[in-house]
Amino acid sequence: MAIEIPALGELETAVLEFLWDHGTSDAKDVHRSVGEPRDISLSTIQSTLERLFRKRLLMREKVSHAFRYAPVLTRSEFRARAMADAAGDLRKADSAGVLAAFVDLVARSDGHALDELARIVERAQETRSQETRAERETKGPKKPLGAKK
Repeated sequence: MAIEIPALGELETAVLEFLWDHGTSDAKDVHRSVGEPRDISLSTIQSTLERLFRKRLLMREKVSHAFRYAPVLTRSEFRARAMADAAGDLRKADSAGVLAAFVDLVARSDGHALDELARIVERAQETRSQETRAERETKGPKKPLGAKK
């Protein structure tokens, strides 16, 4: 089952960014780097970690007396799912407009990203063509209506 990306607050986002950058950590580690500079208490950081765990964005393991938290998704997986959620179901949306906006965004961000997007699209088209050919081969020729078996 795919994880749905819930709306996140600024602190939740900062905590996730910290965990992506530093790996598995406990609340004290997160508080030292994320909470203290913002003048936020340890208990607020603990509550934030708990919320992210309940939102299924973090996994945790009890080590001694404290939980250690790690992201369920990598940063790139999270961003990809968030983009997909934001775009919505392309069959219901103006898919040409959404795709054009996405390509424009990628083109402005980085020339290498646009080249990578082109390679991804090409691979997807090849896969789709192969699947279509395989489907036709397994179905065999169509029988005319009313033909006997």
